Amino acid sequence: MPDLPESDQGSDRFPDGLGEAVVQRQFLLNDADLSEVARCRGPVNRLGFAVQLCTLRSYGFFLPNLGHVPDLVRDTLAFQLGLLSIGLDGYPSDENTRHTHLDRLRTYLGYVRCGEAERERLAAHLELAAQTTPRTESLRQSGHAWLFAHRVVRPGRTTLRDLIASAREAALNRAYLGLTQGLQAEQEGQLDALLGAGDDQESAWPRSPIEALKLPAKKESADTLLFLLARLTTLLELGLSGWPAVHALPPEMRRQLALWGYRYDAWSLRRFPPSKRRAVLLCFLSMATAVTTDAVVDALDKVMNDVHNKAKKRRQQLLQASQEARSRAVEVLEVIGTLTLDEAIPDPGLRAEITQRYPREELTRLVEGSKQLREGDGSYYRLTESSWEYTRRFSPTLLKVMPLQWAEGSLIGQAVVYMRTFNASGKRKFGEDVPTGWLPPKWQPCVLIRQGGGTTVSRPHYELALLSTLVEKLKAGDVTVQYSRQWADFEDYLIPKDRWQSQRETHYAQLNLPLDAATYLETLDQRLHAVTGAVNTGAPGNEALRINAAKGEWKLAALRTAGIQSTARAAKALIERHLPARELVDIVIDLDARMDLLGAFLPDGEKSPWPRSVQRRNALAALIAVGCNIGAARMASASGLSVREITAAADGLLTEDALRTASVELVNFASKLPMAAVYGNGDTCSADGMRFYVPVNILAADYSHLLGGRGVNMYVHTTDTSLRLYQQAIPVRLREATFVLDGLLDHGTELDPERIFTDSHGFSEVVMASAALLTKDLAPRIANVHEQTLYKLDRGKVYEHLDPILKGTIKTHVVREAWDEVVRVMASIQTGTATASLILHRLGSYARQNRVHQALAEIGRAEKTMHILRTAGSEEFRRVQARELNKGEASNDLSRFLFFGQEGALRGREFGDQAQSFSALAVLHNAVVAWNMIEVEGVVARLRADGHQLPDEVLGLTTPLLRKHINPFGRYHFDLGRLRD
Repeated sequence: MPDLPESDQGSDRFPDGLGEAVVQRQFLLNDADLSEVARCRGPVNRLGFAVQLCTLRSYGFFLPNLGHVPDLVRDTLAFQLGLLSIGLDGYPSDENTRHTHLDRLRTYLGYVRCGEAERERLAAHLELAAQTTPRTESLRQSGHAWLFAHRVVRPGRTTLRDLIASAREAALNRAYLGLTQGLQAEQEGQLDALLGAGDDQESAWPRSPIEALKLPAKKESADTLLFLLARLTTLLELGLSGWPAVHALPPEMRRQLALWGYRYDAWSLRRFPPSKRRAVLLCFLSMATAVTTDAVVDALDKVMNDVHNKAKKRRQQLLQASQEARSRAVEVLEVIGTLTLDEAIPDPGLRAEITQRYPREELTRLVEGSKQLREGDGSYYRLTESSWEYTRRFSPTLLKVMPLQWAEGSLIGQAVVYMRTFNASGKRKFGEDVPTGWLPPKWQPCVLIRQGGGTTVSRPHYELALLSTLVEKLKAGDVTVQYSRQWADFEDYLIPKDRWQSQRETHYAQLNLPLDAATYLETLDQRLHAVTGAVNTGAPGNEALRINAAKGEWKLAALRTAGIQSTARAAKALIERHLPARELVDIVIDLDARMDLLGAFLPDGEKSPWPRSVQRRNALAALIAVGCNIGAARMASASGLSVREITAAADGLLTEDALRTASVELVNFASKLPMAAVYGNGDTCSADGMRFYVPVNILAADYSHLLGGRGVNMYVHTTDTSLRLYQQAIPVRLREATFVLDGLLDHGTELDPERIFTDSHGFSEVVMASAALLTKDLAPRIANVHEQTLYKLDRGKVYEHLDPILKGTIKTHVVREAWDEVVRVMASIQTGTATASLILHRLGSYARQNRVHQALAEIGRAEKTMHILRTAGSEEFRRVQARELNKGEASNDLSRFLFFGQEGALRGREFGDQAQSFSALAVLHNAVVAWNMIEVEGVVARLRADGHQLPDEVLGLTTPLLRKHINPFGRYHFDLGRLRD
């Protein structure tokens, strides 16, 4: 077999936009290098040889074309060689010279070509990696790392793509076999039956059972809960939700197979080979069960929240009416009391005297009003009784079907078991054995009714209290749900304890943390002291920091507008006027020609009846239809393609993996453009949420006061170069802070941002601690920052100016006691056992009783204090913070401009549809930013040539988020022949 090509057309390009420090380090020639270069004839050959030498040593590949080598690289090498910095378009002069130079470079640096033996070893490595993470982009990065480590010259992109495709296919086939190996014939029949026609034969298109399992749940209600519980019953009766081989799969592999089950319809799944089909169905059933149990808890939480809100509202109404009613009641009581005490009125005539003054109807209203006054004076829990009949519609089924788990001897568990038995018996009254020890004090007055020296249990209040307390116990972790993802046992999210004990030191080393808490706390104290001491020293000259020592208060003055901002605004307007107008479609096509952008959506190694160009066209149409929110029908009417073609492309080509790969490749491509280095270094990012209105009736949407209706939140991470680094759909009711770390740890790009700026919604002390322990720096702009408590770790340290406002003390004993568990949680996040958002959300839900959460909070208070003091002590840091957050908001504006269809409302009924919309939008966003960077570079060069002063300092304050020159709406044709004169 011939050796693999080392540079396919359009493969690895030179990493443009490198900073001067990096160039000086990676393109430095030693004496041996200079001797090797000197063997070349002519200045062009010597300079080109030196470029290829440094590129191979630093990156592991040869450049196919040296015409785009940055000036900084060429100048640096030319200076060392004593040459003029000449162009390299003529290198090499012929193919013979090229082959000779490449052979010499491989020999000199100890590299080998990617021959048959190397290909087999690389394939084995990729197959092993694919068993854990089957994502194309992750496998590409893993392949690059392996080639570099084993000193094998990186082959061209097409070659590597084929190797990755083969490795993924082999890993998937291995997974199919492992998943289906233990299936009995009856179980195989159950799986295949999921793809059969449903019972509704009257319909022209009878729905298969699997399609019924995919139907989205509607808005929270008793009917929605019954719908979800019926689905859960079906899933559990199959008995395959807990299939051991599924849970033995790595999470990424399991997720991908499950998503295939959601994405493909029954007809397509029936066409899969038996082992693949059944493997996909097993993973689908596991995910469907987890999704359904989570949805049941979500719906129950919302329904019970509505029950409580209605009771609170009723009590508020009673309290509002009470003042008038009390006054009238006192007036009547005064008159009746006077009449009763009047000895001149005989007893037989007393009733007539009273009714003469107050008609019977009015007295009746007063008596009823007095009863309501008494009810309103108590807690609102008593008023929940009006919702009991409503909750009874679903509560027996919920308690029977939900696979709830609790610790042995749990009082709430005893209550659930009792209610299951009671509901099955058909009885209407509780017996004397009804358990009440679990009742929270707030419920006891209305549940336990004392009458005649005894106590009876109010059944309506008992059942309502049980449902409400179940939700609370689930959030607290005292009750868990089998098969659930969100409400499982917290231990399921962490590295198993036995494995932790054997790998503990390795994880500590990977996190760069000491084994003992004392050493960590000593280092933390040193860091805190250094920051506090520096700000304390500069406090007298810090005009922005105002400290009132007598009151122990402080304030930070607002930033003043810098003079350079007006210059930057003028430069932005000048650049925008000179940018050529462009259609969004043309932008994507242009980038596809440059970097094979649409190739990310084309299936690897699969035969298709359609030419690749037709597949690219359909993928582009689907990308814009989804990313601009216009839908398949509108895109079909505007493009001439059929709805079926666009829908098929959206379903089959715009997969989660493909969209992610396209976005990652755009970020990597754009980050290497020369203008990217002007806008930022790629070492920081910002995070912010975008709320989208959801007009459809689905459980996945929550009410948002900002939207004035139900919606979802797209939480996005934006680089300092304005590229979308990561995005995910999250419920609007959840705090954004728990999702901050997901984007930093799972973006998959070549960037490694170490600092992330957020607003107050992205901040919590626990998240600050977690970020620091994972070597990231969370830098929030905290609203009312002067109200935050600032801490010392050692009260013995004295800071003359800051001591009046350093009021808190870090509880070091809390950190010591939980240190090993804290590091275990961080290692679990780092290794991907579970996402950071899931772990931190669960930690936060039962904060008071969890010592890991308490320890993280103490560490976070130290990190928060250092951050606030740095912010107060540095005006430049505050300006950078404001600038990066403004980039995030401006990025949101560009995304809203692109997402113009259907008035920016999301009409997809599932979170999967919403995630696809957000991912497609991110691809279009990054495409616009990348194309703007390319065009702005040329515009700036022309403007500078015309005499305009545009220094990089000013350009760095402008933005690539320009959009006035872009038309995302398509073109319209006006036929003059059809118009009247």
